[in-house]
Amino acid sequence: MASFAERVRLASRALVGVFTDDAAKQAFGLLQGIFPGAAGAPPQRGARERAAAYADMPWLHAVADKVSAAFAAVEWQLKFVKPAGAPRAVRVKALQRLGGDYTFMRARQARLKILKEAGDLVEIAEHPLLDDVLDKGNDYMTGLAVRKVTALHWDLEGEAFWLKERNGLGRPAGVWPIPPHWVMATPTPSHRFFRVSFRGWQGNIPDTEILWMANPNPENPYGRGTGLARALADELETDEYSAKLMRQVFLNQARPDFVVFPKKPDTWNPAERDRLQQDWGAQHEGFWRAFKPRFATRELGIYEFDQANFRQLQLVQIREFERNTVVSVWGIPPEILGLLQSSNRATITAANHFFARWVLVPRLEAFRALWQERLVPEWDDRLILDYISPVEKDREFALEAGKAAPWAWTVDEWRALAEREPLPDGTGEVFAQPFNVTFGELNGGGSAAPTGMDLAGLKTDELLALRRLALRGGSRR
Repeated sequence: MASFAERVRLASRALVGVFTDDAAKQAFGLLQGIFPGAAGAPPQRGARERAAAYADMPWLHAVADKVSAAFAAVEWQLKFVKPAGAPRAVRVKALQRLGGDYTFMRARQARLKILKEAGDLVEIAEHPLLDDVLDKGNDYMTGLAVRKVTALHWDLEGEAFWLKERNGLGRPAGVWPIPPHWVMATPTPSHRFFRVSFRGWQGNIPDTEILWMANPNPENPYGRGTGLARALADELETDEYSAKLMRQVFLNQARPDFVVFPKKPDTWNPAERDRLQQDWGAQHEGFWRAFKPRFATRELGIYEFDQANFRQLQLVQIREFERNTVVSVWGIPPEILGLLQSSNRATITAANHFFARWVLVPRLEAFRALWQERLVPEWDDRLILDYISPVEKDREFALEAGKAAPWAWTVDEWRALAEREPLPDGTGEVFAQPFNVTFGELNGGGSAAPTGMDLAGLKTDELLALRRLALRGGSRR
């Protein structure tokens, strides 16, 4: 049981906002210059249109949907460190801070694995942060939907907002995502409220009740975030207007293909013109009347309008260029979006690794760091927030390592590499001998693999170390 003083300390840490009293007092001169007024930064111009463009622009939808869906599917975990013999859990700040990219993520998870093997790490299967916030979301949206919408807001506009729903104990029992263009003003040291407006409702919400997740804009890191949709605004609009131009061509652009007029003036009266128009349509409209000749009793003039030439306008090339620009700026391999014109099995496999390592992990690390700092203390600042890495193990490297020393792997390990079930009754826990490929028992007896055997300049223990490296997924990358 935590002491009374510890419970008071945790309760005081529970209300996590953007500003603190100490920060306001220690740097008030600077903050007063950064935030001269009582109201914070308004949303960026065009924020609502960029959010709405997700539903209208096909390549924006395709790219953002792929990233947000993969982000939302990642499983989150909570752990804490309790050394053997210690009366209570301890806070390990180094583990909480360690992260930022794939390399540091692997380092953090490797250290957590060492603590787990030593019996000093406890994994929490059920916790309000996991069950109520990340998994349940709120009464209207599932946790999966909340995380996807959050990732969409972060990518499109560069910031996301969660309104905390608290239970009777004052702890978050759910979160409600708020679109960035609903937040009309952010907090300042002298006015610690978010001003939120939607339709006919407007109100001020304390900064402790909204979690602000921003991708800072280097031009003003204390203002609103900046997203990819804003950076790609011109490219996205060019692609959209190209599509609308082609659509208008098919809708006839509100103009006829040609105009028929009398060569001699004042030879038609309105009734005669209408009769000729009706007769023309009756004789030439429809599939079976195509290419029929037309006979006239007077000299007619015909002015034909130039038709839009897609080849001359290079609309196809323009749309392909803009598509490639959007995909490249987002950093997504084309194979992820089904663009397989110059792909093969190797590039498709590499695309999955690239997508997870360079697209998903940086976003996951950004959110993990923010949730660790501003959401986890709502319950206990000793907790460590982590997630299951979406980067798949390097199966090719594991196979190559196995080929270098096939006798250093058991039959069940070879079967696992081929995604097959282990043999029953432990019969697969045997090694293959390098020459006559006979099998010996794993723990003594039979004809076990010889120790100290030199194979291509490597000792048995060295090859076993290579096997363990391969089983960890190819950390050479």
